[in-house]
Amino acid sequence: MRVPAHLALIALLAAPAPAMAQQLEPEQTSLLESAREAALRYSDSLPDFICTEVVRRTQDPQGNGRWRAIDTLTIKLSYFGHQEDYKLMLVNGKPTALDYLQAGGALSTGEFGTRLLSLFEPRSHAEFHWKGWTTIRKRRAARFSYRITRENSIFRIQYGAVADSSNSIVVPYHGEVFVDEQTHMVLRMMQQGEIPVGFPITFSESIVDYEFAEVGGKPYLLPTAAYVKTSSGRFAAENNVEFRDYRKFQTETNISFDPAKP
Repeated sequence: MRVPAHLALIALLAAPAPAMAQQLEPEQTSLLESAREAALRYSDSLPDFICTEVVRRTQDPQGNGRWRAIDTLTIKLSYFGHQEDYKLMLVNGKPTALDYLQAGGALSTGEFGTRLLSLFEPRSHAEFHWKGWTTIRKRRAARFSYRITRENSIFRIQYGAVADSSNSIVVPYHGEVFVDEQTHMVLRMMQQGEIPVGFPITFSESIVDYEFAEVGGKPYLLPTAAYVKTSSGRFAAENNVEFRDYRKFQTETNISFDPAKP
């Protein structure tokens, strides 16, 4: 049985107050503030574009480590007017008329700016702590842990395709963010929901990696891969996500969707 989970981040409006950092040295605070400014500019800086998102889904029904493939989804992801639109094109390489959020299983949205905005947006009042320096894809990166409380969170976890008061909740969350030393842009974001006891979804975590990709001949920092894991009791599901084939959004754009390579 699949867990029909939907994980989403819904953007807030900007507020004038600055993001706050706790227990940080002046140099660390300056770096974090630069990352905040870059993140708040991020969605506005992105051009209108289209890319292909490939989601390979697996599940472990008994929680005993025996993972098996469920399916592979191929999605046309459009970013137009600073809004994400997901159109499911193929399931296991075959055309489908299903809506993306009606595909069942674990699904996620918000990789394009919404996650970064929700973390650094002043009204989130994220609490940051310094974790040291590390290396991400040969780039020196500052590592911060963070937490956002329930009253300031916009991280929604939904069980089922249609939201109502019983199967859709907003939860606090925590994780880590990795900031490039040179560009002050986020190279990786990790988050884990703090889900109350009794909700059908019992565990949720995700990782998004960002790299530079060209759109219309210019480089932009864009998601290149993501990982999502959700659990409901012993049942666990994993999504391994790849973003590729970025191109500028144009009304005359022709797109073909071939079966995803294994």
